[in-house]
Amino acid sequence: MRRSALRARAPAAVGAALLCALGLIGADVHSAERALKVGVRQSMSATLVTPDGRGPYPGVLLLHTSGGLEPADLAFAERLAHAGYVVLVPAFLDAYQISARTRARAFTSDAEAIYADFLAALDTLSHESKVGGRRIAALGFSSGGYFAVWLAATGKVQAGISYYGALSGAGTDRDQARFRSLFGKESSPVLILHGTDDSTVPVGAARHLAAIVRSAGSPCEIQLYDGAGHRFDRDTGAADSAAAADAWQRTIHFLGEYVN
Repeated sequence: MRRSALRARAPAAVGAALLCALGLIGADVHSAERALKVGVRQSMSATLVTPDGRGPYPGVLLLHTSGGLEPADLAFAERLAHAGYVVLVPAFLDAYQISARTRARAFTSDAEAIYADFLAALDTLSHESKVGGRRIAALGFSSGGYFAVWLAATGKVQAGISYYGALSGAGTDRDQARFRSLFGKESSPVLILHGTDDSTVPVGAARHLAAIVRSAGSPCEIQLYDGAGHRFDRDTGAADSAAAADAWQRTIHFLGEYVN
């Protein structure tokens, strides 16, 4: 079994235990998880994390980095579930046999197919019994942030959140032509969270996206974190930890404003 497949099957309970240990959620948190298949051909493995209640709740499509699905993604999903969101976490790169080394494919040859699978995943999420219809946001990390922004640009979600998004498509679209062509006044609001010391995706990409979105007349919020790097929510440096705490608060506020 490939390592990426093992990552995709990591239980959400691992995330809850980690968050309890860090003091980020209480030991009395209640949520449930379910494995399912999503996508156009129902061939993409995913985990659905739901609050322990009747709902209806808003939904979040949570999209991982180019490293594939990690326990940190499921931990974040648990935290969102504790905050009152139903979260769908697809292992989308594994479905296309894309690794960190071949991640450029996600933004080029396989981009449209992955986007179509996300549209199908959103439909699945919207029909979950605990989800309140189309009150759904997309939230992504690095490569996932790129697609969260894309879904917001096309109005397929009510809000898009990018954590250190790979906004230039791993260098395949430095001018962000896709976003420039898609954003307009009917696009959904976007929240951009990025570290100034990101050595993987330079902070200029975040500034460039904000300029594109604002010039199109679409709502945009951007927060840059001095000294924070890529994966700031998963690293332990002082600047990264401070960024992660602030980004969480901004995420919850943004979701509350546009999705709840």
